[in-house]
Amino acid sequence: MNHTRSNRRRVKDVIKKERGLHWKQLGLTSFISLIVLTAALSGLWSLNQKLSIKHWTIYAAAPLKADIEHALKGMKELDFWHSRPALLRTQLLDKVPDLADIQIQRQLPNRLVIHVTPRQAIALWSNKNGFNKNTNNKQEQLYLVDEHGIPYRARKHGEPSDLPVLRMQQNYLVAACQWLTALKKEQPQWFTRSSELFATPTGWKLNLVAGQQWHIPFGPRGLKDITQLSNILKQPRWHVGNWRIDTRLGNRWFLRPATHEGVI
Repeated sequence: MNHTRSNRRRVKDVIKKERGLHWKQLGLTSFISLIVLTAALSGLWSLNQKLSIKHWTIYAAAPLKADIEHALKGMKELDFWHSRPALLRTQLLDKVPDLADIQIQRQLPNRLVIHVTPRQAIALWSNKNGFNKNTNNKQEQLYLVDEHGIPYRARKHGEPSDLPVLRMQQNYLVAACQWLTALKKEQPQWFTRSSELFATPTGWKLNLVAGQQWHIPFGPRGLKDITQLSNILKQPRWHVGNWRIDTRLGNRWFLRPATHEGVI
């Protein structure tokens, strides 16, 4: 009986010893793994810093190039992780409103190559029509608007522009810019002579140079009318002079000299 108890005690001691060795081995393994992980992370961090962006080549016009460089210099981190092309593209499109698109290539170890597509303004938009909510600001501010009807930034002081001014509420901008884009493509001579475009309850009111004013219906019909008007105004009877024109009735057009009130 005593011999049996002694054997049990020895078995328990062996089990305890084996368990102790197991935990020691587990602790040693964990410690070594921690050292390896720390060394790996340290190496990755060091490599991440060594691959930070220090140079770039930007293919763009001087003003847009300067805006991109200013945005890059203002970024807190340009290490390898924070200078991923997809991430930089998103940030630059957000920070530089004159960008329509941008392609970024990374050249190891420290250079970016940047190709840009500038945003093209089709018109200007007056803030008196709802863009600027500060009612205390009585000074008109003009905003550049692209072909999609997006007002993307204020026109800079002294910045030249011969684009037509849109004087309308924001909900008309998409249709107006689509209409102007088509006019520029199909009848560029009339686009370059345009000064203001208004949205009225019955259609567009287009002011042109030399006191000319055209009332044109909304949509494709208005563009078709302008094509027909262009052909009419090439005829000898109408070629000389400036005209006020109204085609909104469709079956009856009104033309009168821009300097007179009588309809002819």
